[in-house]
Amino acid sequence: MAFHVLIAGGGIGGLTLAQGLRKAGISVAVHERDRTRDDRLQGYRIHISPKGCAALHECLPEELYDRFVATSGKPNTTLGFYDSDFSELLTIGDPDAPERYIDSFKSVSRISLREVLLSDLDGVVHYGKTFTRYEQLPDGRVRAHFDDGTHADGDLLVGAEGVNSRVRRQLLPEAERVDTGALSLSAKVPLDDGTRALLPGQLFAGSGFLFGPQGEAVFLAAHEFRSRSSVARAPAGGGLLLDDSADYIMWNLVTTWDKLGDRAELERMDGDGLQRVAFRALKGWSPRLHELIARSDPGSISIFPLKSSTPVGPWRSTNVTLLGDAIHNMPPTAGVGANTAILDARLLCANLIGHARGERALLDAVHAYEVEMLDYGFKAVALAMRNLRMGVSDSSARRFFTRNMFRFFNAVPPLKKQMSAAMMK
Repeated sequence: MAFHVLIAGGGIGGLTLAQGLRKAGISVAVHERDRTRDDRLQGYRIHISPKGCAALHECLPEELYDRFVATSGKPNTTLGFYDSDFSELLTIGDPDAPERYIDSFKSVSRISLREVLLSDLDGVVHYGKTFTRYEQLPDGRVRAHFDDGTHADGDLLVGAEGVNSRVRRQLLPEAERVDTGALSLSAKVPLDDGTRALLPGQLFAGSGFLFGPQGEAVFLAAHEFRSRSSVARAPAGGGLLLDDSADYIMWNLVTTWDKLGDRAELERMDGDGLQRVAFRALKGWSPRLHELIARSDPGSISIFPLKSSTPVGPWRSTNVTLLGDAIHNMPPTAGVGANTAILDARLLCANLIGHARGERALLDAVHAYEVEMLDYGFKAVALAMRNLRMGVSDSSARRFFTRNMFRFFNAVPPLKKQMSAAMMK
């Protein structure tokens, strides 16, 4: 019987793994709770690092990687840090860095990336399959059960169903998810000559953070398409949130719930109400930022809690494992969540190819994957949490230290060059 892999969850990590296994000729099936391929349209861009691009290139057929590059936006190769009045604290990176096919940053719409990853997977992705539990079979295989009463058998089950993974709950009930007490209030703003003039030029070659006086931070990034791709779409009902064809600026206010008001009330608010909350939270900040927020598309304004995972050590490996947010979810404050899931997919795929070729036992391949994944995955979680704490800190001493540290690095060219080189890796 041919080696067969079951993947619960059709997000970025799960689909990247499916593409890599299919490319290697390994039998794979993805079981996705969404009822159609268009149910999960997420409207923001993500930043794919050079390592993430290399992992995608390894997993995807060449023509699909070509489509990924063609549908990406203009590259982001700089990072800026600013005070709340847009005075520069530190900028790193190289705005003139050449874009390479693989070894460079890519800015990509989640919608476009999902379309690329779903390509040529007809018959591989099974929709309307909500995973409920698994059981180990007497013959050494594993059975995944779904809420419609059906099941699927395989040699390995990979839980890739995100933060609320049911595979993780059964496999590692002690692996907790924690509410950080922080939130992200975000929106899209149409990118035109008027909104472009509101922001420093550096933000159109990268992204940036503004630090406030009371423990708030604002993340800003632009997404500019180089061409209108075949997978780009504009929603029939209008609105910028799910428009995959228009250039835009994204802003994210990161702060804590207690600074904004009653959490339950905030989570019930519509876009207009949340926009007013943003204005109040950013009182005294740059008028240019207020003007940017005023130009936000109301339908794109949303608020969501920032959660994180608690580190776990290697467990006894079986024919059930985890990938991406199912094991090491993190707040978006390091910009590496999607990249880490893609790296998981590449590593697990390579190990499973070795098993399929008879080079290593299945449990050895899974264990090696888990040990390495847990190491870099929870380092990424720690980085994201450190950045979050720095951005929302109530300590005036810590905020003073952070600002002056950035100014010092900005004034010392060798240190700035060293930081820029580290960013480009």
